[in-house]
Amino acid sequence: MFGRGEILGHDLMSPYIILRDQARTASIDPSSSVKLSPAKKGASSGKSEENTFSDFLEYVDNLLDRPRHNSSMGLLSPTGTMPGRSTIAEGPQTMKEAIDTAILRSNLTGAANQSANRFEIARSGRRVAVIMLARPSYRLGETMSAVIDFTDSRIPCYSIHISLETSEKVDPAIALRSNASIYRVTKKVHASFSENALFAQKLAFSPTIPPNATPEFITSGVSLEWKLRIEFITPRLTHEDGEETSWDDLLEEISSDDRGVILAAAQRLPAESFEVQVPIRVYGAVSGAPEAPDEQGLPV
Repeated sequence: MFGRGEILGHDLMSPYIILRDQARTASIDPSSSVKLSPAKKGASSGKSEENTFSDFLEYVDNLLDRPRHNSSMGLLSPTGTMPGRSTIAEGPQTMKEAIDTAILRSNLTGAANQSANRFEIARSGRRVAVIMLARPSYRLGETMSAVIDFTDSRIPCYSIHISLETSEKVDPAIALRSNASIYRVTKKVHASFSENALFAQKLAFSPTIPPNATPEFITSGVSLEWKLRIEFITPRLTHEDGEETSWDDLLEEISSDDRGVILAAAQRLPAESFEVQVPIRVYGAVSGAPEAPDEQGLPV
């Protein structure tokens, strides 16, 4: 994963293979007085090449010995004595820091002023609801928050069904089934929520991402995606010539006289449903002991 939180895609057809051993080995006589650390400050040599090599090793030792998690050091002066340090803020040093940075940056508005955590849902050009997420990126084990806002909607919503699910996506070149069939087989619902939305202004959904689930990953053959699938039940729209789109009322007239009109709830309401998929990004979470400074990868 990049420092900015982008997930790397792995090409399964082109694995990383190192054909040449780049390590250098040499036999050392135990009885000799050869030192294993030529970068020691007190070492002296008459050859300029050995001095250059010693300076380089000392430079590398300084880079490895500097604190990696101390954020209180602040910016150093350009005239600082420690080699390799600059006034530019360093990027994330560990996978945990990279994930934290990616989550913080996930709420930033893009170049087209499109928010990644607000989605306006419309039907036939009329607003149905607005889906708002606390943030579009999470870790395993975290509780996400989603709100469905029906304020100023032009088409009423009878009910909604929300599910937090994962599904696999297989490259058509190696897939033996259709995309719809693969989705049915690999679909896994982690949390679901159903609610009557009649006369509701807002509905909230707060599922917890299972800590033992699989985070999002991308390869050239198979990928895993996380999404919120939201199904809206709305009235069936009728289109008449010269009139605006309309739908049946919730109340129907039973009888009327000079004393007034008696209304009762409609026994049948023509309805239709449609669903939307809101993509979310789920990163892995550190488990057990904290991540070692020189450890590659992230335990999940």
